[in-house]
Amino acid sequence: MPTFSSKKEERHHYEHHATEKEFLAWYANQELKTYETPSVTVDNVIFAYNPDTNRVNLLLIQRKAHPYLHHWALPGGFLNKNEDTTQAAIREVFEETQVKVDHQFVDQLCTVATPNRDPRSWIVTVAHLVYLPTLPQATAGDDAANAKWFDFSVDSQTNQIHISDIPDSQIAFDHLEILNTAVKRIQGRFDYKPEFLNVLPEFFTLKQVRNLYEQFKGSTEISLKHYNLKRNHAEYLEQTDAVVQGERGKPQRLFKLTSRHL
Repeated sequence: MPTFSSKKEERHHYEHHATEKEFLAWYANQELKTYETPSVTVDNVIFAYNPDTNRVNLLLIQRKAHPYLHHWALPGGFLNKNEDTTQAAIREVFEETQVKVDHQFVDQLCTVATPNRDPRSWIVTVAHLVYLPTLPQATAGDDAANAKWFDFSVDSQTNQIHISDIPDSQIAFDHLEILNTAVKRIQGRFDYKPEFLNVLPEFFTLKQVRNLYEQFKGSTEISLKHYNLKRNHAEYLEQTDAVVQGERGKPQRLFKLTSRHL
């Protein structure tokens, strides 16, 4: 084993002259110990279409253990060493809610590394955004005391999300901030990448599309006429030959998405 006159000389040797195998062995014994290692979690914003109300619902779990005992939270948990964050998101959602999510519907939203965001320790979370075209039954499991779909609204002035029947103070960790980040992402992509349309059922009317815009915008004065929807989103909406009776008895044309991977 070589000897060195200084730590600087030793570091230079292993970084520039040793083999990679020798460097990694040295790094594990010398350098790695100098860095603290955070835990990594996944948190999942899951939106699904409720056909009974023609509105989007949000899936939350109620925690049955500290920290934030009895508070409501996004489904999620700790990343295992042998999985990526998408795999962890799918696993955690199923363990806590029994809802099965296909990997093609999971998209990374953001990474949150705010100091002291979790009272347990240094924990970095990778948030994901999921759109489901159906409203599957949610059943609590693992460390969830309850799992439930909630209606929500968005304040048109502040663009902040408000969950029906849950005060903001009852949302665990920084999950309300993550939800507002999801709303901001959706609003920012209204015109050029409307991924949130993936929550729509297989066939839908333009009125249902407009309702989604109004829910995420927080306003019924969004001024989206049917012809504007068709014109601005022609690449995403495909008109079919089928019609349904509208609220006033007027037939409404049914549409479908050109792809489920907007």
